[in-house]
Amino acid sequence: MGKSKFLKTSYIKRKIKEGIIKSCLLDYKIFKRNTKSKNILIITLDALGDNVVKNKTIELLCKDYSNENIFILCKSKWKSIYELQGYKNIFVDETKWNIFYKIKMYRRLNNIGFEKVIVLNHSHYPDEADFIINESKYSMVDEAEYILDKHTKLLKEVYGRDFTLEEVKPDLRRFFPTRKYKNIIGIAIGASNNMRTLPVKKMGEIINYLRERYPNKKIAILGSGKKQQKYYEEMVNLIGSENLENYIDNIPLIETIQIINDSDFFIGYDSGLLNIAFTLKKPSICLHWSKKKFMWEHPESFIKTLKGDGKGANAEVEYGTSILNTITLKQIDRALKDLNV
Repeated sequence: MGKSKFLKTSYIKRKIKEGIIKSCLLDYKIFKRNTKSKNILIITLDALGDNVVKNKTIELLCKDYSNENIFILCKSKWKSIYELQGYKNIFVDETKWNIFYKIKMYRRLNNIGFEKVIVLNHSHYPDEADFIINESKYSMVDEAEYILDKHTKLLKEVYGRDFTLEEVKPDLRRFFPTRKYKNIIGIAIGASNNMRTLPVKKMGEIINYLRERYPNKKIAILGSGKKQQKYYEEMVNLIGSENLENYIDNIPLIETIQIINDSDFFIGYDSGLLNIAFTLKKPSICLHWSKKKFMWEHPESFIKTLKGDGKGANAEVEYGTSILNTITLKQIDRALKDLNV
C-alpha cells in the first residue's frame, strides 16, 4: 500500500510553501486593501482544453470591464492563448515555481485589488486562489453532466439570470482569419495519459486508411513532449513517413491551433487538441476511451465521438482501454461520411 498523500514529502513541502506565502499576505487580510477597485481577476490554472473552452464565458464575465481592468492568472504554457484574444494583463504561475517569485507576484495582484475574482478551474479549487484576498469570489466546483453546464451555473451566480449553452459555446475562429495550410488532415497522436491513447499499431492502421482514402492530402501529426515524439517514431518504424508532417514540439501552440483551423478535418482523443477543434467548429472524430457518458463529450453534429464495443480487446496492453482499442476502421469510415469530408 502506498503512502497517504498527507504523508508524502512533496505534499508536506507544498503545504509548508503555501503556509509561508499566506503568512506574507496577512496584511491584506487584516487591512482589506483595494477591495473596491474596478478590476476583475480570472483564475484559470488548469489544462489546455480547459482554457480554450472558457473563451466565451470569460468574454461574458468581462463584458462590463475595459481591457485594462481585466486580469488573467493562468499557467505559463497557455499565456499565448490569452494574448491571442487580446488580453493585456496576464499573470502566470506554476505550482513548483520559486516561493519568492510567488510572494512578489501575489502581493502585486493583491495591491491591484479586484471587484470580482472568478476561480474558473473545472476540476478542483486551486490552492493559489487562496493567495488572493477578496470577499467577492466565485467558483465552478459543483458537479455537472456536461462541462459547459458548469459555465452556465457560474454565470447565473454572478449575474442572477439563466444562460443557455449556446451563449457559452467557445469560438476561436475569428482569431484565425487567414488560411495558411491547404489539403491537410490534423491528427493528435497523444492524450493526457496512456489509457486515453491508442496502441501504436492501431493508430498506424488509421493513418494507413487515411492515406488510401485521401492520397493527395498531407497528414499533420500534432502533439508535444518526448513521450509523443517517441510514439511517433515507433509508428513511423511500422508504417513509414509517407504523406506525414511531424509537428510535435516543432511549432508554438498558436501555430498548432492554426493547423487545426486549416485542416479539412481533425482526428484525436479526449484531449486539449480535440477541444481546440471544438472551439474552431472543425469537423472532428474523437476516439474515446470511456464506455460511460463523459462530461467532456461535446454534443455537436460536427464532432463524432467513437467508442468500441470492448469485445475481444487485450487487457494486457500499454495503451488504451477495451472501449478505445476496439474502435474499427468501419466506424471511422462511417463518421467521415457523416461529416461529409
